[in-house]
Amino acid sequence: MSRKLTPRQVIARSYPTWDYAMADRLIAWLQECGYEIVEKETVHRDASLVPNEPETAASLERTH
Repeated sequence: MSRKLTPRQVIARSYPTWDYAMADRLIAWLQECGYEIVEKETVHRDASLVPNEPETAASLERTH
């Protein structure tokens, strides 16, 4: 059985002491910049922001 962590917990655990204050500041900053944290299985309300097909390694090699 897997344990689900909230986005706040995931960010906080990346700091040595599980810094929830820093996680809150980071989430607030991301929201201020226009980013939104969404669950993995949910559909984003503006599907046009998500590419239809994932880029393949071959297409990345041609662009560089």
